Order: sequence, then C-alpha cells, then structure tokens
Amino acid sequence: MIQAALFRSCALALAIAGLAAIAHSQTDNPARRTTVDSTAIGSISGRVMLPSGDPVNNRVRITLSTLNDPGMTGFTDNNGSFQFNNLRAGNYSIEVVGDHTIYEPTTEQIFLPRGASVTVNITLREKNAATEKKAVGVVSAAETDDKVPDAARKEYDKATGLASNGRVNEAVESFKKAIDIFPAYLRAHNDLGAQYLKLKRLDEAVAQFEAALDINPKVFNPRLNLGIARFQQKNFSEALEHLNQAVALDSSSAAAHFYLGVVLEETDELDAAERELRSALSLGGQTMAVGHFYLAQLQMKKGDKDQAVSELTIFLKESPNNELAPRARRILDTLKQQ
Repeated sequence: MIQAALFRSCALALAIAGLAAIAHSQTDNPARRTTVDSTAIGSISGRVMLPSGDPVNNRVRITLSTLNDPGMTGFTDNNGSFQFNNLRAGNYSIEVVGDHTIYEPTTEQIFLPRGASVTVNITLREKNAATEKKAVGVVSAAETDDKVPDAARKEYDKATGLASNGRVNEAVESFKKAIDIFPAYLRAHNDLGAQYLKLKRLDEAVAQFEAALDINPKVFNPRLNLGIARFQQKNFSEALEHLNQAVALDSSSAAAHFYLGVVLEETDELDAAERELRSALSLGGQTMAVGHFYLAQLQMKKGDKDQAVSELTIFLKESPNNELAPRARRILDTLKQQ
C-alpha cells in the first residue's frame, strides 16, 4: 500500500511556490481585458475608480500579491492608474486601500496567463456599519503610518516602484533607507521583510516582520507574513502561533486559513488541518484549488486512499497548470494502479 511519503518529496519551498500558478479563467469583471503575446512574462494594469464610476483623483495605495509572495506595494498615479510589470503566470490578488475613514480595503482576484497583459478596473467600496463592526480591534498599516516624514515616504515609494519592476535588491536598499529615516515605519518593515522572503533570506525577513509587530501587534499582514516565514524555516510551533493570530485578526483570509492548515498537517493535527484547508477552499474558491492537493496528502495520512484520489482529481481539474500538477498526476496514477 502506498504511503503518505509519496507526498513528502515535495519540499516546503515547492509547496509554497505552487500556490502562484493555479490556472483558471476569470470572466466575471467586464472591465478586465486580456492580451496574450509570445513572451514568458506579463503585466497587470488598470485604474482605481470611485463608487460614482469616476477615476480617483489622488494617489491610492495598491498591493499586488500571491499566496507565494506577500506582495509588491505601490501607488497609483493621480488619476488612479497603475501597472505591474515582469510578472509570471498565476493567480494574483490586488488590494486597494483608499482613505480608511471612507472606504474599506477592496480586493480583486486576477488570473494572469503566461505572457499576457491584463487590464482591470477596481471600484472602491464605501464603509458601512457592518464593515466598521468587523474592523474593531484590527489596525491598518495606513493608520499606523500616518506620521511618516516626507523623506521616508519618498524612499518607500521609490522602493515599491523598484519592487514592482522586479528590482528586488535595489528595493531592499530603499526600504532600508526609509526605515533609517523613520524607524517606526511599519509598512516599510513589512515590505522589506517581503523582499527578504523573495530572496530566501528568512532570518532577515523574520526580523522585519517582528519589528513591524513591535510597532503594532494588531496589523494583519506582518502577522501572516511572520507565520509564513516561520513555516519556511520549518519552525512549526511558532508558525502555528502566528497563523492562529492571523486568522483571529482576519477570519476572512483564505491565505491565513490555508497556511494554518498546511502547518497543522505537518504537525499531524489532521482533523484541525482539514477544517482549516476546507475553510480556505470555501473562502478562496478556485484560487485556492491547491488546497485539494494538501487535503489529498492529509487523507493519505489517514489511510483513506479513495478520498485522496478524489481530492487529487479535483485539484487537477481545477488547476491543471499548477507547479504541483505533474507530481499530483504521478501520485494519482500510482493510487489508481493499486
């Protein structure tokens, strides 16, 4: 009988990297336009709109991220336009943060085909009473960074521009300059940590996320990122601590539930892991299809081969171009032969 070890050759780094390549079509947004060319990299551009349908008339903070990458943060121009270049194919999340006293953070999920240029309009949503109630106790990075000096903000803006164009090492230096000017710059600490994660400089990433949380422990992004960094270090006890806190801060985050589920599976807390992975799938839909791969691994640990086959089949149907798909096909073939 095949053992769960079939999955174990999948390293933790690959487990994370596979999250950025979940392939599916998105046709629900009429403002989205996709153009495919022959190159290996692509771009995402668009404009941030007001609820009235007019473009915003000032600069708005915008973050592009995947489950593999905590994010590239930048700003629109004064007409709300933005563009991220040099992107690999995969699923991306764009979060737009306008005036936090008026608008709630707005997120758009986008699939970028290989070598494509995708254009999308994102409309801000005004806050309501329900949103205000949900936000009690959770502080945004924007609120924390209200007192940033202009010189530090200028270095931060420069760093985000460099990061969005794939110039990671240069971005690191500019983020560090912003922090030298204003050591309490929470977003700069978090985003510098994100660049260190890209470079696999995990100890330095952890230090930056911890610095951000020292400034304010109730900000979600550095808490989640610290959990991911500890996961990559295989420090599962600390990863669990931070990921549980991330879920407590934002229970609607599919990524937080996913990473918590994966770490729980690594520590053989299988029932809890299954609950978290299924929560991630419920919240993230097809963008979280990779969760089925880890549910298959979990079912193999439980000795349920049929359920493992079912999870792998769903994973390959929903995400045939994922980096884990070839491995999943090999495992599925082996299971079926048995």
